[in-house]
Amino acid sequence: MSFAEDVPKRERMILELLFRLGEASARLVYEQLEADLSYSSVRTFLNNLEQRGRISHRQEGLSFIYFPLVQAEDEGRKVLEDARTTFFKGSREKAIAALLGAEAEGIDDEEYERLRQLLDAARTGNKA
Repeated sequence: MSFAEDVPKRERMILELLFRLGEASARLVYEQLEADLSYSSVRTFLNNLEQRGRISHRQEGLSFIYFPLVQAEDEGRKVLEDARTTFFKGSREKAIAALLGAEAEGIDDEEYERLRQLLDAARTGNKA
């Protein structure tokens, strides 16, 4: 099951917000979300994410502080793999070209060198 299928849209928005913030109370999540959700709905979505094993919480005073249990990079890889399969017919080349084309300012020499190293490592089967 893909990330998009496993985590409904509204819960995905909350998880993405927690990735950006690192951790947050339900109140802060509610205030930061740019969605038409009630505070009660936000708490329900946080509970759902916790039941799925995506987030956890600790208690600070009367508040629960929620934080991701999964790494943003791991979830990002799942999303990119889903996109590569769905939108680019499984083609790495087309997916990478789309990502590079999205960069309006281009890439600097340091980023170019790192990408070149990653491509060389992928060709030989080594980790960069």
